[in-house]
Amino acid sequence: MKRTLAVILTLALCALTLSVGVSALSSDVTASAWESVELKALFFQDMDYVTSELAPEYADVWWYERVEEVDDTLLACTINMRGFAMSADGRYAYMGTLNGGSGVRGVVVMDTHSGVVTDLYYRYDGESGLSGSPFSYAKGIDTDDRGYVYVGFAFSKNYNVVNLGIASQREDGTLEEVYEGPVYEFGEPGDEGGIKVGVNGVEVAKVGDRYLCYVMTNYTYDALYCFDVTDPATPELNEDFGDGGVIIFSEPDCAVKTAEKTLDEGQYMAVDEDGTVWLCASFKEGGSGIMKIDPTGTACADVIELSGAYCVAHEGAYLLVGAKDGAAVTVLDDSSYETVSTVAVPEGYGDRVTRIIVIDDVLYVCNAGADSMSYNTIFAAPLTADAAALLDAQAVELNGSEISDETSGESESDSATTPDTPDVTTPESDANTGAGTSADTNTSENDTEDTTTTIIGIDIDEKKKKKKGCGSVLSVSTVALLVAGGALSLARTKDD
Repeated sequence: MKRTLAVILTLALCALTLSVGVSALSSDVTASAWESVELKALFFQDMDYVTSELAPEYADVWWYERVEEVDDTLLACTINMRGFAMSADGRYAYMGTLNGGSGVRGVVVMDTHSGVVTDLYYRYDGESGLSGSPFSYAKGIDTDDRGYVYVGFAFSKNYNVVNLGIASQREDGTLEEVYEGPVYEFGEPGDEGGIKVGVNGVEVAKVGDRYLCYVMTNYTYDALYCFDVTDPATPELNEDFGDGGVIIFSEPDCAVKTAEKTLDEGQYMAVDEDGTVWLCASFKEGGSGIMKIDPTGTACADVIELSGAYCVAHEGAYLLVGAKDGAAVTVLDDSSYETVSTVAVPEGYGDRVTRIIVIDDVLYVCNAGADSMSYNTIFAAPLTADAAALLDAQAVELNGSEISDETSGESESDSATTPDTPDVTTPESDANTGAGTSADTNTSENDTEDTTTTIIGIDIDEKKKKKKGCGSVLSVSTVALLVAGGALSLARTKDD
């Protein structure tokens, strides 16, 4: 019955997606629409499983995988998300894990319609002899409408180098890296006698006929770089921006400031189609807010003072600002800067909003945990009736038939409960040491050990083989394939 209902809803969405398209925010979203927004946990991820409030019967293991640099250790994905992005059609979520768990830091790629993690994109710093967790921090992530994913990697010791990785999203859910190189280097990576430098915001925008990628470094060296990534395999500094492609806020004579406010540390940002940058920042004079930077990168056009401003999105006539304490998303009029509405972020999931995205009138909010809250949560809320229909169809897809109909020993009533920590058989090795590799080589081909991972009575390896992605309900071409009778299997089977 569920399978039939899912097919009916998917087919019905064919006409709906033709009208909705892929616009960020429609004219139907007025000031009054923000007053009734209610965020729900589209995905709530703990160390061992991921669940969804939109699909209460859905529960799946988060991810377990062997990574070849760590002597075949079975690793769970880490927690405490900072960087976050979604593909232009909403099909994939990209989550930059910071700390915790096995210690593998990287970008988790998740199919948002099946809930299955399809890849892990990370940079291994172990060759430098680092102890503990020799993986770069992935704290800034963005995507473009061509299917490329851009990741800012801060070296695992946060000294001397920040790197930019660019990967292409494959149809099977995995990523293929097309470029990786330094944003800027001061000296030997990881040398604690050097410059402490990290990365927060990474934002990509199509400005005219060029694709531009903005990277914000911070700590001791606060600078905003702008790369021309029209050819993503060969990024080049956009010398039309700032001073030769960069604004160095750390320099005393930096002109990008106002008489009252000077940047102390930059965070996340939004970039308009004309190249205007809205950059969240804390100020040397005290307080925090948003700097509106001229498209040329040579002047600060305005400053919006807003306590706790950590991330921002510019959608339609609204600025959506996330608070570092995770309490709310503030909706501002983008011209008057007056507060239109305050969207509450449910308590108990995390402690800071690190990304806000709107796709087809669906509002997505990333709320990241920290040491006191070891969770990652992606909230979602429809802003229009069409957006509500899209989320309803996604809930049906997540609820699908695999758990209750295609797996033995599991009933519908059982699957509606929150799962316990899964029973995992782990090889005898230290999961807190070692490292990983790049997007398309993260699974050891020589791994032959048969490790069974179970959760709520389900063999996860078998479940992943059975779980089918029904294509993006936001993608007309994929729905057309379904209408023709072809279901795409987008969950990559792991050789665990």
